[in-house]
Amino acid sequence: MKQCAVVPLTHAEDVDAATVPVAGEAPLARVVRSVLGVVADDDVVVATLPTLAGTVRECLRAAGLTTAVAVTRGPGSRREAIRAGLEHLDVHPHEPASVLICDHRYPLSSGAVAAGVLVALAAGGDVVVPVLAVTDTVKTVDDTGSVLSTVDRTTLRTVQYPRGFTASALWQLVSELPTTGLDGLDEFDAALRAGLDVGVVDGDPGAVQAELPRDTHLLEAVIAGRRD
Repeated sequence: MKQCAVVPLTHAEDVDAATVPVAGEAPLARVVRSVLGVVADDDVVVATLPTLAGTVRECLRAAGLTTAVAVTRGPGSRREAIRAGLEHLDVHPHEPASVLICDHRYPLSSGAVAAGVLVALAAGGDVVVPVLAVTDTVKTVDDTGSVLSTVDRTTLRTVQYPRGFTASALWQLVSELPTTGLDGLDEFDAALRAGLDVGVVDGDPGAVQAELPRDTHLLEAVIAGRRD
């Protein structure tokens, strides 16, 4: 079964966040490197808009990466960027292929998580996502802000990246669903709405979600801690 990865970047602010070095390396480069251990270099692509492609290519080149960059045919949306990535990788809707969708906001996600997602996806199902148990106490509140109850957190999970899709499932999500309101497509939510079979694997507690540049110091601290 073919295994590949797409890193979609569809907004200028996302490209800025993904390409500015943090602790010596751009988040985009970290994300790409995290999947290169489990996916061949030729099967990884960064998918973006024509106006942003130059910045993305320069970032990858500066990091010593030869990862390809696919561009949308027009101004583009996330849906169109993922389609461009799939077309560049020559992934067709009905072939046995697994596709990782990566996110620059999770630059510390490990190759082990990516490998786990691919293994689980090959075992069956349409979608596989890495998750972590919710450890914080969660409350419900009313309109006035008064606490009503404590939510049972034993069944709650937070979802990380990379997220794995079969080729047929991902093509369905970017091609067949209604376009209204999906310019900012969230493939995972769309998969749930479509009734696809979604499985989970253990995530990485150290793979914090980073909103850059706001979380630059946090990310640098976590990286420094890993080095120590």
